[in-house]
Amino acid sequence: MKNIVRKSFGMMLALAVVLSSTPPSLSAADASSASDRLYRIVALGDSVSAGFEPTKEIMDGTASPYGYVDRVYEQSLFRQRSELANYAIMGLTVPGLTNLLQGAADRKPLSVADLQDFSSYDPRVALQADGIAKKTPGLADDLAKADLVVLTIGGNDFGPFIKTAVSQPTASARKIIQDSFDKTMKDYTEDLDKMMTRLHELAPGAQIVLADQYLPLFKSHELYEDLQKAVKQLADALDKFAEQANGKGIPLKIAHVSEKFAGKESSYTYFNAFDGFDTHPKQDGYEAMAQVFAEVIWQKYLKPAPRAADVPLSVVINGKEPPSKPVIVDNTTFLALRDVADAVGADLKWNQKTKTAIFKKNDREVVITIGAKSVIVNGKTQPLNTPAYFQQVGQIQKTYVPLAVISEGLDYQVVFRKKLLTVFINS
Repeated sequence: MKNIVRKSFGMMLALAVVLSSTPPSLSAADASSASDRLYRIVALGDSVSAGFEPTKEIMDGTASPYGYVDRVYEQSLFRQRSELANYAIMGLTVPGLTNLLQGAADRKPLSVADLQDFSSYDPRVALQADGIAKKTPGLADDLAKADLVVLTIGGNDFGPFIKTAVSQPTASARKIIQDSFDKTMKDYTEDLDKMMTRLHELAPGAQIVLADQYLPLFKSHELYEDLQKAVKQLADALDKFAEQANGKGIPLKIAHVSEKFAGKESSYTYFNAFDGFDTHPKQDGYEAMAQVFAEVIWQKYLKPAPRAADVPLSVVINGKEPPSKPVIVDNTTFLALRDVADAVGADLKWNQKTKTAIFKKNDREVVITIGAKSVIVNGKTQPLNTPAYFQQVGQIQKTYVPLAVISEGLDYQVVFRKKLLTVFINS
């Protein structure tokens, strides 16, 4: 029960359009190369999957959203070569998502009018929705290849119900909850069934993980306990829904984010922080959501090891952090080639006479000479802006090479995640 739909709230959402109207792009923009070994993630749903926050930095475009989806992508990078495509739409409902998926099934570009009524929002929100709606053929392609689909959907379906309840005196509100919640939940699960069936048809090889609905009220609110019971009722209903879906061959799991948020709403959401009762997660809330998703998908939430003050960033190679830390020289990040070789099980030989390292892995051979402004990959010379150099590490002299060698020469995926100050290298 996330997004209480109000026109003033719609205005706040609209200010984030500049960030979320960008066409969904795969991690190739971050990564150095593509590969058939990629673990492909597709995100769907509403503004929570878009990572929206009502902060000044997000509003004026000086910062990018960093939500649970971004963190799930990073969790995947800890484990394998990965890519992400995010098709989340602010203000989206379950019927709207079903319409989007139908457009993907038909491979027919849609318009915002084909999705749902966005008239209660600022026109720029509809513009963002229209931009995603036009990309249904691309959505179909991404879903067909997807290994994982994550989504949040339902906040805007329950929004009118919550808005009506909290705007009434307590006694009237409780009667509304008693009389209306069951029907609202029934409509939601019926719509969800149609949507999930279509989604599985489009993404037959994907594990699907759906979040339940966290409560947007603080514990001090007079309706907190009443609505917390409704949240638990919905969570139980979603568990039964997932069990039924699994019985039909749809691999659906529920991420119970509601349990993480219970009692922590004041630190996890923006509710009452702004006019319009914005209920989006704060960074701590998105972190909590990502933890739940990661535990459902991989049973564990990973983080880089703590860094010393003089270590500029973390490096994770095939899920492990090497013993030698990265070094920054002339704004270029260097890594110890021996650490890379050990991490990926490659053969590394050293020619003392020519000061040359020969790196072999699978069908690739890379020859790197100390001080040279080129690298030889499978017999072909490629330019190198910053040459390799020696550095003493304890009793060992190691060859340090720029990240460009790892990405361009060895054809590994190299992804830098600024929020984590972490470079992920996956073979």
